[in-house]
Amino acid sequence: MRIAETIDQQQQQEQQRIPRLGSEVRFEDGFTAGRVRALNADTFVVIRGKKRVRRLILPYTAIASIGNRVVILKATKTDVLEKRSRLINGDRELVSKKRFLRELDQRLELDNLERAERIARITLYLMSKRLSPEQKKQLKKALPAGIRSLWAVVEEQGSEQYFDTCDFLGPIKKQGKFETMEEAYIAAREVFSSIKRIMNSVEAMEMSRSLPRGLQDIWESAS
Repeated sequence: MRIAETIDQQQQQEQQRIPRLGSEVRFEDGFTAGRVRALNADTFVVIRGKKRVRRLILPYTAIASIGNRVVILKATKTDVLEKRSRLINGDRELVSKKRFLRELDQRLELDNLERAERIARITLYLMSKRLSPEQKKQLKKALPAGIRSLWAVVEEQGSEQYFDTCDFLGPIKKQGKFETMEEAYIAAREVFSSIKRIMNSVEAMEMSRSLPRGLQDIWESAS
């Protein structure tokens, strides 16, 4: 019985460490971090600001306590922001063009890096045609240098163009030398997956909102 009670208490404590959406978040030293805007399986998203939005993705283990709609973190403002800067600059920049294409090649089981690059190029090109100049600018900021160079080669300048899912998948089928549109769909999804893994959850959500329904469905299915 005591063991069961202990487990129940631990589970209640875990549940208490999950904040409510909209709760204010403060650093250990009292500075405001922002407000909770999204809850993930192991992390939560904190956003502050309107014109200059700052986003933090923190694990639930970073929470020291939860009061009346106020979440207190274990770390100071300096500790959290310095660590975040190191992670963003480190992890993202480690994703080179070669690594990006190698992972895509493996996920599609092509055993052909040149074909993987053709698929990545045509997918990014079509994606750039659909995004507005501001959306393209935001996406480039989220990409590491290696993939930014790949994007720069294929980026379509000017305003966004509207096209349906068939118009999107048709060129991918042709350039990727696929036999069916389903295979082209899978290829586009894997390119999107590789991009989403570089982004944080808020960036990925904003990108999803900027896409038309058909492309949005492919983006949302990517993991």
